[in-house]
Amino acid sequence: MDQLAFGGIHTDTRDNSVADATRDASHFSKSIDRRGFLGLMAAGAVLTPLFLSGCGSNGGASATSAGTGTADSSDSSAGGALSGQKLTFVGDDAFAPYRYIDETGGSQKVVGLDIAVADEMAKRLGFSYEFEAQKFAATLASVQGNDKDFTMAMSSNEEREKTYDFTRGYYQPLVGVLTQGDKVTSVDGLKGKSIACTTGTVQNKFVTSVLPNADVHTYDDGNQCLQEVLAGRIDAYVCDGAEGVSMQKANDKLTLGLLDRSETSDYVGVYRVMAVKGASFISAFDECIGQMLEDGTIDKFIGKYVGKDFEWGGDTSAAGSSTVGDAADSSAQ
Repeated sequence: MDQLAFGGIHTDTRDNSVADATRDASHFSKSIDRRGFLGLMAAGAVLTPLFLSGCGSNGGASATSAGTGTADSSDSSAGGALSGQKLTFVGDDAFAPYRYIDETGGSQKVVGLDIAVADEMAKRLGFSYEFEAQKFAATLASVQGNDKDFTMAMSSNEEREKTYDFTRGYYQPLVGVLTQGDKVTSVDGLKGKSIACTTGTVQNKFVTSVLPNADVHTYDDGNQCLQEVLAGRIDAYVCDGAEGVSMQKANDKLTLGLLDRSETSDYVGVYRVMAVKGASFISAFDECIGQMLEDGTIDKFIGKYVGKDFEWGGDTSAAGSSTVGDAADSSAQ
Protein backbone atom coordinates (compact mmCIF):
# COMPACT_ATOMS: atom_id res chain seq x y z
CA MET A 1 0.00 0.00 0.00
CA ASP A 2 1.51 3.28 -1.14
CA GLN A 3 0.18 6.39 0.61
CA LEU A 4 1.05 10.05 0.81
CA ALA A 5 -0.50 12.20 3.51
CA PHE A 6 -1.05 15.94 3.68
CA GLY A 7 -3.12 17.68 6.32
CA GLY A 8 -4.57 14.44 7.67
CA ILE A 9 -6.07 13.09 4.44
CA HIS A 10 -4.35 10.25 2.67
CA THR A 11 -4.48 9.07 -0.88
CA ASP A 12 -4.50 5.31 -1.01
CA THR A 13 -3.48 3.46 -4.16
CA ARG A 14 -5.19 0.29 -3.00
CA ASP A 15 -4.71 -2.99 -4.82
CA ASN A 16 -8.08 -2.71 -6.52
CA SER A 17 -8.24 -4.67 -9.74
CA VAL A 18 -11.08 -2.57 -11.17
CA ALA A 19 -9.39 0.71 -10.36
CA ASP A 20 -5.96 -0.46 -11.53
CA ALA A 21 -7.40 -1.66 -14.80
CA THR A 22 -8.82 1.74 -15.57
CA ARG A 23 -5.90 3.87 -14.48
CA ASP A 24 -3.62 5.13 -17.20
CA ALA A 25 -0.18 6.34 -16.22
CA SER A 26 0.56 7.47 -19.77
CA HIS A 27 -1.76 10.45 -19.87
CA PHE A 28 1.12 12.86 -20.47
CA SER A 29 1.61 13.87 -24.09
CA LYS A 30 3.19 16.65 -26.09
CA SER A 31 -0.24 18.03 -26.87
CA ILE A 32 -1.82 20.25 -24.25
CA ASP A 33 -4.55 18.27 -22.54
CA ARG A 34 -7.27 19.01 -20.00
CA ARG A 35 -4.86 18.89 -17.06
CA GLY A 36 -2.49 21.23 -18.86
CA PHE A 37 -5.24 23.77 -19.42
CA LEU A 38 -6.51 23.48 -15.89
CA GLY A 39 -2.95 24.12 -14.77
CA LEU A 40 -3.15 27.50 -16.48
CA MET A 41 -6.64 28.17 -15.18
CA ALA A 42 -7.37 31.58 -13.77
CA ALA A 43 -11.07 31.14 -13.05
CA GLY A 44 -12.45 34.07 -11.11
CA ALA A 45 -13.88 31.83 -8.39
CA VAL A 46 -10.43 30.44 -7.57
CA LEU A 47 -8.35 32.85 -5.55
CA THR A 48 -4.87 31.41 -6.10
CA PRO A 49 -3.05 30.77 -9.41
CA LEU A 50 -2.78 27.03 -9.90
CA PHE A 51 -0.27 24.76 -11.55
CA LEU A 52 -1.63 21.25 -11.93
CA SER A 53 0.68 18.37 -12.75
CA GLY A 54 0.19 14.78 -13.76
CA CYS A 55 1.62 13.41 -10.53
CA GLY A 56 -1.25 12.23 -8.41
CA SER A 57 -3.70 12.28 -11.27
CA ASN A 58 -6.36 9.75 -12.03
CA GLY A 59 -3.63 8.12 -14.08
CA GLY A 60 -2.69 6.23 -10.96
CA ALA A 61 0.11 8.08 -9.17
CA SER A 62 -0.50 9.01 -5.57
CA ALA A 63 -2.23 12.34 -4.99
CA THR A 64 -2.99 14.29 -1.88
CA SER A 65 -6.03 16.09 -0.61
CA ALA A 66 -6.60 19.45 0.96
CA GLY A 67 -8.09 20.32 4.29
CA THR A 68 -8.10 18.35 7.51
CA GLY A 69 -10.17 15.34 6.56
CA THR A 70 -10.44 14.45 10.22
CA ALA A 71 -12.37 16.07 13.02
CA ASP A 72 -10.25 18.12 15.37
CA SER A 73 -10.26 16.33 18.71
CA SER A 74 -10.58 19.69 20.44
CA ASP A 75 -13.76 20.48 18.49
CA SER A 76 -17.10 19.57 20.04
CA SER A 77 -18.13 18.02 16.72
CA ALA A 78 -15.38 15.39 17.08
CA GLY A 79 -17.92 13.29 18.95
CA GLY A 80 -20.37 13.55 16.06
CA ALA A 81 -22.67 10.96 14.57
CA LEU A 82 -19.85 9.22 12.68
CA SER A 83 -17.11 9.67 15.28
CA GLY A 84 -14.11 7.40 14.65
CA GLN A 85 -15.29 6.06 11.28
CA LYS A 86 -12.75 5.89 8.45
CA LEU A 87 -14.10 6.29 4.92
CA THR A 88 -12.66 6.65 1.41
CA PHE A 89 -13.61 9.38 -1.06
CA VAL A 90 -12.98 8.10 -4.61
CA GLY A 91 -13.16 10.25 -7.72
CA ASP A 92 -11.45 12.10 -10.55
CA ASP A 93 -8.90 14.67 -9.39
CA ALA A 94 -8.92 16.55 -12.72
CA PHE A 95 -12.51 17.74 -12.46
CA ALA A 96 -12.23 21.45 -11.70
CA PRO A 97 -13.78 23.24 -9.92
CA TYR A 98 -15.02 20.24 -7.91
CA ARG A 99 -11.71 18.39 -7.47
CA TYR A 100 -8.32 19.38 -8.84
CA ILE A 101 -4.66 19.39 -7.84
CA ASP A 102 -3.18 22.58 -6.39
CA GLU A 103 0.61 22.90 -6.14
CA THR A 104 0.65 26.39 -4.62
CA GLY A 105 3.62 26.75 -2.31
CA GLY A 106 5.28 23.61 -3.62
CA SER A 107 2.97 21.12 -1.89
CA GLN A 108 0.54 19.01 -3.84
CA LYS A 109 -3.03 18.59 -2.68
CA VAL A 110 -6.48 18.09 -4.09
CA VAL A 111 -8.81 21.02 -3.53
CA GLY A 112 -12.19 22.20 -4.81
CA LEU A 113 -15.86 22.41 -3.93
CA ASP A 114 -16.27 18.69 -3.17
CA ILE A 115 -13.19 18.58 -0.96
CA ALA A 116 -14.39 21.64 0.98
CA VAL A 117 -17.81 20.05 1.54
CA ALA A 118 -16.29 16.68 2.53
CA ASP A 119 -13.85 18.32 4.94
CA GLU A 120 -16.67 20.27 6.59
CA MET A 121 -18.77 17.10 6.96
CA ALA A 122 -15.76 15.32 8.49
CA LYS A 123 -15.35 18.14 10.99
CA ARG A 124 -19.02 18.21 11.96
CA LEU A 125 -19.64 14.45 12.01
CA GLY A 126 -16.30 13.29 13.43
CA PHE A 127 -15.16 10.87 10.70
CA SER A 128 -11.89 10.77 8.75
CA TYR A 129 -11.42 9.96 5.09
CA GLU A 130 -8.80 9.17 2.48
CA PHE A 131 -9.04 10.56 -1.06
CA GLU A 132 -8.30 8.08 -3.84
CA ALA A 133 -7.99 9.39 -7.39
CA GLN A 134 -9.79 7.26 -9.97
CA LYS A 135 -11.32 7.64 -13.39
CA PHE A 136 -15.08 7.81 -13.58
CA ALA A 137 -15.73 4.19 -14.58
CA ALA A 138 -13.53 2.88 -11.77
CA THR A 139 -15.24 5.19 -9.30
CA LEU A 140 -18.64 3.59 -9.84
CA ALA A 141 -17.23 0.09 -9.40
CA SER A 142 -15.29 1.05 -6.27
CA VAL A 143 -18.31 2.63 -4.58
CA GLN A 144 -20.48 -0.36 -5.46
CA GLY A 145 -17.92 -2.78 -4.03
CA ASN A 146 -17.18 -1.12 -0.68
CA ASP A 147 -19.65 0.21 1.87
CA LYS A 148 -16.98 2.56 3.26
CA ASP A 149 -16.47 4.37 -0.07
CA PHE A 150 -18.32 7.45 -1.29
CA THR A 151 -18.08 9.86 -4.19
CA MET A 152 -19.52 13.28 -4.99
CA ALA A 153 -20.82 15.42 -7.87
CA MET A 154 -23.19 12.59 -8.85
CA SER A 155 -26.76 12.92 -10.08
CA SER A 156 -29.32 10.32 -9.10
CA ASN A 157 -31.64 8.55 -11.50
CA GLU A 158 -33.87 5.49 -11.43
CA GLU A 159 -31.16 3.19 -12.78
CA ARG A 160 -28.48 4.32 -10.34
CA GLU A 161 -30.85 4.20 -7.38
CA LYS A 162 -31.13 0.43 -7.80
CA THR A 163 -27.50 0.14 -6.71
CA TYR A 164 -26.62 3.33 -4.84
CA ASP A 165 -27.99 5.66 -2.16
CA PHE A 166 -27.77 9.44 -2.49
CA THR A 167 -27.95 12.41 -0.19
CA ARG A 168 -30.04 15.44 -1.10
CA GLY A 169 -28.31 17.75 -3.56
CA TYR A 170 -25.58 20.16 -2.50
CA TYR A 171 -25.02 21.79 -5.92
CA GLN A 172 -27.21 22.58 -8.94
CA PRO A 173 -25.23 22.16 -12.20
CA LEU A 174 -25.61 23.38 -15.75
CA VAL A 175 -24.68 21.46 -18.92
CA GLY A 176 -21.88 23.01 -20.95
CA VAL A 177 -20.87 22.61 -24.60
CA LEU A 178 -17.23 23.27 -25.51
CA THR A 179 -16.40 23.86 -29.17
CA GLN A 180 -13.84 25.64 -31.31
CA GLY A 181 -16.62 27.27 -33.30
CA ASP A 182 -19.91 29.01 -32.70
CA LYS A 183 -21.39 28.99 -29.20
CA VAL A 184 -23.96 26.22 -28.67
CA THR A 185 -26.72 27.18 -26.22
CA SER A 186 -29.50 24.75 -27.16
CA VAL A 187 -30.02 21.12 -28.06
CA ASP A 188 -30.84 22.17 -31.62
CA GLY A 189 -27.35 23.66 -31.84
CA LEU A 190 -25.85 20.20 -31.33
CA LYS A 191 -27.64 18.69 -34.32
CA GLY A 192 -25.28 17.63 -37.08
CA LYS A 193 -22.19 17.85 -34.86
CA SER A 194 -19.89 15.09 -33.67
CA ILE A 195 -20.10 15.01 -29.88
CA ALA A 196 -17.77 13.77 -27.16
CA CYS A 197 -18.95 12.68 -23.70
CA THR A 198 -17.40 10.93 -20.73
CA THR A 199 -18.75 7.38 -20.63
CA GLY A 200 -21.60 6.79 -18.19
CA THR A 201 -22.09 10.40 -17.11
CA VAL A 202 -25.46 12.11 -16.96
CA GLN A 203 -24.31 14.33 -19.81
CA ASN A 204 -23.69 11.19 -21.87
CA LYS A 205 -27.19 9.89 -21.10
CA PHE A 206 -28.70 13.31 -21.80
CA VAL A 207 -27.16 13.56 -25.27
CA THR A 208 -28.09 10.03 -26.33
CA SER A 209 -31.64 10.52 -25.06
CA VAL A 210 -32.43 13.86 -26.69
CA LEU A 211 -30.41 13.18 -29.87
CA PRO A 212 -30.67 9.41 -30.43
CA ASN A 213 -29.26 9.66 -33.97
CA ALA A 214 -26.36 11.96 -33.12
CA ASP A 215 -22.72 11.12 -33.81
CA VAL A 216 -21.72 10.55 -30.17
CA HIS A 217 -18.25 9.35 -29.13
CA THR A 218 -17.60 8.32 -25.52
CA TYR A 219 -14.26 8.37 -23.69
CA ASP A 220 -13.00 7.25 -20.29
CA ASP A 221 -12.51 10.79 -19.00
CA GLY A 222 -12.95 14.44 -19.86
CA ASN A 223 -9.25 14.79 -20.61
CA GLN A 224 -9.68 12.62 -23.69
CA CYS A 225 -12.86 14.44 -24.72
CA LEU A 226 -11.09 17.79 -24.55
CA GLN A 227 -8.14 16.58 -26.61
CA GLU A 228 -10.48 15.35 -29.35
CA VAL A 229 -12.10 18.79 -29.60
CA LEU A 230 -8.75 20.59 -29.57
CA ALA A 231 -7.43 18.28 -32.30
CA GLY A 232 -10.46 19.02 -34.44
CA ARG A 233 -11.58 15.40 -34.57
CA ILE A 234 -14.74 16.14 -32.55
CA ASP A 235 -16.96 19.22 -32.86
CA ALA A 236 -18.28 19.52 -29.31
CA TYR A 237 -17.62 18.24 -25.80
CA VAL A 238 -20.81 18.09 -23.72
CA CYS A 239 -19.66 18.51 -20.13
CA ASP A 240 -20.44 19.87 -16.71
CA GLY A 241 -20.98 23.62 -17.10
CA ALA A 242 -18.66 24.78 -14.32
CA GLU A 243 -15.91 22.50 -15.59
CA GLY A 244 -16.46 24.03 -19.02
CA VAL A 245 -16.05 27.53 -17.58
CA SER A 246 -12.63 26.57 -16.19
CA MET A 247 -11.51 25.04 -19.49
CA GLN A 248 -12.68 27.95 -21.60
CA LYS A 249 -10.95 30.50 -19.39
CA ALA A 250 -7.73 28.56 -19.82
CA ASN A 251 -7.78 28.64 -23.64
CA ASP A 252 -9.19 31.33 -25.88
CA LYS A 253 -9.58 28.81 -28.73
CA LEU A 254 -12.49 27.24 -26.89
CA THR A 255 -16.05 28.54 -26.95
CA LEU A 256 -18.44 27.62 -24.14
CA GLY A 257 -22.20 27.54 -24.35
CA LEU A 258 -24.48 26.72 -21.40
CA LEU A 259 -27.76 24.93 -22.04
CA ASP A 260 -30.89 26.18 -20.33
CA ARG A 261 -32.02 24.01 -17.41
CA SER A 262 -35.44 23.71 -19.08
CA GLU A 263 -33.79 21.46 -21.70
CA THR A 264 -31.67 19.40 -19.31
CA SER A 265 -33.54 19.10 -16.00
CA ASP A 266 -35.14 15.75 -16.88
CA TYR A 267 -31.69 14.21 -17.31
CA VAL A 268 -29.22 16.20 -15.22
CA GLY A 269 -30.23 16.64 -11.62
CA VAL A 270 -28.55 18.22 -8.63
CA TYR A 271 -25.14 16.91 -7.58
CA ARG A 272 -25.23 14.63 -4.53
CA VAL A 273 -23.00 12.42 -2.40
CA MET A 274 -23.31 8.79 -3.50
CA ALA A 275 -22.54 5.48 -1.74
CA VAL A 276 -23.56 1.87 -2.23
CA LYS A 277 -27.15 1.16 -1.25
CA GLY A 278 -27.40 0.53 2.48
CA ALA A 279 -24.17 2.37 3.41
CA SER A 280 -24.54 3.31 7.07
CA PHE A 281 -23.21 6.87 6.82
CA ILE A 282 -25.41 8.32 4.05
CA SER A 283 -28.24 9.40 6.36
CA ALA A 284 -25.80 11.35 8.55
CA PHE A 285 -24.22 12.89 5.43
CA ASP A 286 -27.66 13.93 4.20
CA GLU A 287 -28.64 15.57 7.47
CA CYS A 288 -25.31 17.41 7.61
CA ILE A 289 -25.70 18.70 4.04
CA GLY A 290 -29.17 19.96 4.94
CA GLN A 291 -27.70 21.93 7.84
CA MET A 292 -24.92 23.31 5.63
CA LEU A 293 -27.46 24.43 3.03
CA GLU A 294 -29.51 26.14 5.70
CA ASP A 295 -26.64 27.95 7.43
CA GLY A 296 -25.04 29.15 4.17
CA THR A 297 -21.85 27.11 4.43
CA ILE A 298 -22.31 25.41 1.06
CA ASP A 299 -23.08 28.71 -0.70
CA LYS A 300 -19.81 30.05 0.73
CA PHE A 301 -17.93 27.12 -0.81
CA ILE A 302 -19.78 27.43 -4.13
CA GLY A 303 -18.97 31.14 -4.28
CA LYS A 304 -15.28 30.44 -3.71
CA TYR A 305 -14.77 27.50 -6.04
CA VAL A 306 -17.46 27.89 -8.72
CA GLY A 307 -18.81 31.45 -8.66
CA LYS A 308 -21.51 33.62 -7.17
CA ASP A 309 -23.86 32.95 -10.10
CA PHE A 310 -24.02 29.26 -9.11
CA GLU A 311 -25.01 29.79 -5.46
CA TRP A 312 -28.38 28.60 -4.14
CA GLY A 313 -29.18 32.07 -2.86
CA GLY A 314 -31.56 30.91 -0.14
CA ASP A 315 -33.85 28.80 -2.35
CA THR A 316 -32.75 25.17 -1.88
CA SER A 317 -36.04 23.61 -2.94
CA ALA A 318 -34.33 21.89 -5.89
CA ALA A 319 -31.99 20.04 -3.52
CA GLY A 320 -34.63 17.31 -3.23
CA SER A 321 -34.35 14.52 -0.69
CA SER A 322 -32.17 11.58 0.18
CA THR A 323 -32.93 8.22 -1.42
CA VAL A 324 -32.63 6.50 1.97
CA GLY A 325 -36.34 6.97 2.62
CA ASP A 326 -37.36 8.07 6.10
CA ALA A 327 -33.75 8.32 7.25
CA ALA A 328 -33.59 11.96 6.21
CA ASP A 329 -35.83 14.98 5.95
CA SER A 330 -37.79 15.07 2.72
CA SER A 331 -36.49 18.47 1.62
CA ALA A 332 -33.78 20.98 2.33
CA GLN A 333 -34.95 23.71 4.66
